[in-house]
Formats: sequence, structure tokens, C-alpha cells
Amino acid sequence: MEYIDLNGCRCELSFEPGTFPIESRHVLVICKFNDKWVLTKHSIRGLEFPGGKVEPGESLRQAAKREVYEETGAVIRNPEWFAEYVVFSEKPFCKTVFLAEVERLEKIEKMETEGIVLMEKLHPDGSFSFLMKDAGMKEIIKKVKQLGKWGN
Repeated sequence: MEYIDLNGCRCELSFEPGTFPIESRHVLVICKFNDKWVLTKHSIRGLEFPGGKVEPGESLRQAAKREVYEETGAVIRNPEWFAEYVVFSEKPFCKTVFLAEVERLEKIEKMETEGIVLMEKLHPDGSFSFLMKDAGMKEIIKKVKQLGKWGN
């Protein structure tokens, strides 16, 4: 699927592994805890799924676990590859989307964000990051919901 994100960049989304020649060095993690979506509140962008850049020597799965923990205090298990998308910005990059189960929530002293936000339903409005509102994210959320185990 091809679309233009809210920054005006052309993007391509795929639910098939190995579609893009650009190595993924970014992660986005979609997870639920007690039937609620796990989001983080970024101080500038607003509500969004946790994610970030892969650090040197780290695998995509390790980065997924670390980013979710650093941004929400949630400990996840079994991050499962779900999709990838490429953003053709000035410096194109590829981001891998994972689905994961939250094992538990921990209180951590210093978070990279304003912390965890648990939501029963996703209705990306003004409080949500622009990252949650483009056509690609809408398609990702739609496919996640189609899995059945993710509810609303």
C-alpha cells in the first residue's frame, strides 16, 4: 500500500516480510494490557504507540522490548513481526511494526516520555500524534483488529 503521510512524505506499507530493500532500524510496538491499548504520551507529538530507533548491536526484537519498557514501563514478551513501512523522507527509513503481549507493568523512575496511557478504544483525535492519523496507521490498526484477539 502506498500513501502520503501527514508530513507530505511518500510511504509504502507491507504486511509481507522482506518487501523493502532498506534495512529496518526503527520499531513500533502495538500491544494491549488488560484489554486496553498501550500508548505512550510524547511531550510534543501526543499519544502514540511506543517505538524508536534500534541501538548498535541490538536486534529489532530487543529494540521493541526496550522501547516499550523505556516509554511505558510495560514488560512485553514474544514480540511478533506484523508489518513494515518505508518513509521516503530526505533520508528514507524503514520501520518494523510488532505485536506483543504485555507481561506486566512496572513503575520506572525516569521515562523517555510522559508515560503510559491505557485506552479501551482507539479514536485518534487531537490528543494523538500525527503518526497515529495517517492512512498507513489506519490500515495497520484495521488489520490488527481483524486478528480478533485485539477487540475494538
